[in-house]
Amino acid sequence: MGKSERSGAPPIRVLVIDRSVITLQGLRDFFSRNRHVTVIGLAGTRQEALQAIHAEQPDLVLVEVQVGQDSGIEICRTIRDGHPQVKVLFFTAQDDKDTLRAAIMAGAHGYLLKSATAESVTKSLEVVASGGAIVDQLLTEQLIQWFRSGSTPDHGRWKETCSREERHLLSLVASGKTNKEIGRDLNVAHTVVASRLQKIYKRLRISRRAEAARYYMDLERKSWK
Repeated sequence: MGKSERSGAPPIRVLVIDRSVITLQGLRDFFSRNRHVTVIGLAGTRQEALQAIHAEQPDLVLVEVQVGQDSGIEICRTIRDGHPQVKVLFFTAQDDKDTLRAAIMAGAHGYLLKSATAESVTKSLEVVASGGAIVDQLLTEQLIQWFRSGSTPDHGRWKETCSREERHLLSLVASGKTNKEIGRDLNVAHTVVASRLQKIYKRLRISRRAEAARYYMDLERKSWK
């Protein structure tokens, strides 16, 4: 393994969020031999993760896309909202473009596949901890295709006609959640969610969830420029 660019810097304090015992133990064993990274905790549920973040204040969290019954995407969004100083790097076997998009929109700083080498994992942690962003090289083409995809008109109108609450609702649609799942998150009936979405769709002159997700993702992309 090459010499670290963080020579002399304090170790990166990492919390690992995953239900896989093999992954958790493997990462802990690997990083125990790496003086540039310290695993300060392991969490197998959303509640354990949030408690550990509050207590330990890690520099970075490694999180799986699905943590048991909990969504890693939602865990990421909660961390970024409540602890913006904590970096989030997904470490997962899921390589589909929709999950990658949802992770980015949730505020993730990186997305790494579990097929990555130990050296790649360490390098990714250093890049993210230093304020950078990284996507697994096997997913680079998917990311490029997303950015190259056709633009959607009337972004200004979209932003003006949707309240913060409506934009949040569309962000949940874009993350792949069903109306029932969104209803549980917002503590309302799924019929209420459906009614609110229909009003938004009518105003934006769209007809499908995929179109609503595309509107939201395209606006997010524009805001990064």
